[in-house]
Order: sequence, then C-alpha cells, then structure tokens
Amino acid sequence: MKLDTQLAKALNAQINVELSASHNYLAIAAYFDAQGLGGFAKWFRAQSAEETEHGMRLYDYIQRRDDRVALEAIAQPKADFQSPSAAISAALDMEKDVSEKINNLYSLSKDVDDYATQTMLAWFIDEQVEEEDSFRALLDKTEAAEGDRWNMLVLDKEMGCAATTH
Repeated sequence: MKLDTQLAKALNAQINVELSASHNYLAIAAYFDAQGLGGFAKWFRAQSAEETEHGMRLYDYIQRRDDRVALEAIAQPKADFQSPSAAISAALDMEKDVSEKINNLYSLSKDVDDYATQTMLAWFIDEQVEEEDSFRALLDKTEAAEGDRWNMLVLDKEMGCAATTH
C-alpha cells in the first residue's frame, strides 16, 4: 500500500535528518582526531555509520511502500568546538532533535492511520531512547575527565574499545 503523500514527504525529510547526523558525527570524529583523541574519533565514526544505516532503513521502507525517495542537500557540519564536552553536548542536542522529529513522524502516522509506519517507527523511538542515554552518560564522563589529560586519555581508550563493540 502506497504511503500517504504528507507522510512520504516527512519520511523523506527524516532520511535527510539521519544522513545529516551521520555527516555531523563524522565532523565531530575529525575534531577528536585533531585533539589526539583517536578513541573518541573511532566511536563517533561508528556513530556516523549507524546514522547512515538509519537513513537507509527509512530509504528501504519508503521503497517497500512503493513510493519514491527524494534526497535533499546536507548542510555543512560544525567542525570546531570549545572542548570535548562541547562537542558531545552538541551531539546530545542533535539526538534530542532527532527524537522529537521521530515522535512527530509517529504522530503523523497515527493521524493518517498508517499502522505499518507506526510499527516501523517504534524501532526508531526505542533507538532514540538508547542514543540519548548513551550521549548523556558520555557527556557526564567527559565533563568529569576534562581538564585532566590523563583521565581524558583513559576515557579515550575506553571509547575506542566501545566503538569496536558498538
């Protein structure tokens, strides 16, 4: 069954949101590489890949619903931050924005009685709860370690290991 026109447009916009998040996480990874924090960079590269997967999940869903994917331009990401915690705080804010957009998509799918889309979006809602929790915990650890290079390096090592199990 073909998607409602308004819902199809909103799902396409969400692909752009996910790919934009991927692009932003890659820029944050580059920031951490420049800071000599390769573990953080590796973790953010893994986050970037995950966001691309989310975009492709929506892409595939739109295709399966016999609709057309319409991609838009992605804005240049912010590349410099005042501190590691500022970069992570920006990422957390982005995740909160993504959560809001997913919730709005879910509401729209309810409004147009599209139960299949509601089911598909339930996975994204659960994923966003996990993402926000993960970023909040990382921000807390980073704020605690910041200002002490040794602690940042220990946390960096932890982040590099987390990226391989992510």
